Amino acid sequence: MKYLNKTVFSLAVAGMSLLSGNVSAQFLGGHRLKSDEDGPKGQLMVYGSLDYSKVTTPTNSSSTVSSAPLGVGYFINNNDLIGVNYAYSQNSVNHNVVYKQNETGIWYSPSLMLGKYFVLIGQIDAHYVWGQQQATTADAMQNFNGFRLRAYPLIGILLGGGWALKFKFAELSMLQTKTKEEGWTKSYVAGISGSTFGVGISKNFDFRKKTAKNDY
Repeated sequence: MKYLNKTVFSLAVAGMSLLSGNVSAQFLGGHRLKSDEDGPKGQLMVYGSLDYSKVTTPTNSSSTVSSAPLGVGYFINNNDLIGVNYAYSQNSVNHNVVYKQNETGIWYSPSLMLGKYFVLIGQIDAHYVWGQQQATTADAMQNFNGFRLRAYPLIGILLGGGWALKFKFAELSMLQTKTKEEGWTKSYVAGISGSTFGVGISKNFDFRKKTAKNDY
């Protein structure tokens, strides 16, 4: 029950964050496309991104490489998508891999148009997580699994032809994993920093049947 309460609370915070972003965008002139407007409803979107961060001190260096994430979504209307995705991350310390993580799950993404070529996007992910990490008592790697809840905003730039650049600039997330030796480990991310910044690209595919137009 304790974990369930924290999960519900985290989802509520994520939802309020996205709602706040939507309201702010409306004050900035953002708008949702109407159902009768020409838009992406019924299209599929494929997207992906690659994030990299590195910290160097006089005695050590650490780096993280991740795909965050790769996914496929379906426009249920002109403004909202649902889909599935997959992400991978790897941490290295002094060029030795100490952590590998896979995650996959479902996501939901609302959006607001900011003019003709810019879009404010929110995304919520709910993922199952598994991987390996270096054991604290030995050099061997140990398996772990768990779950992640994450919400983050993006700015999209429409390039034409269904292509768009996506810039992630903040994140609110909770990750909980467990191993046989150590039990549950929890980590949280909230705010704007170099580790929460990422750039991705997406492509829309339209498989809808075209209706013939009568020129009368």
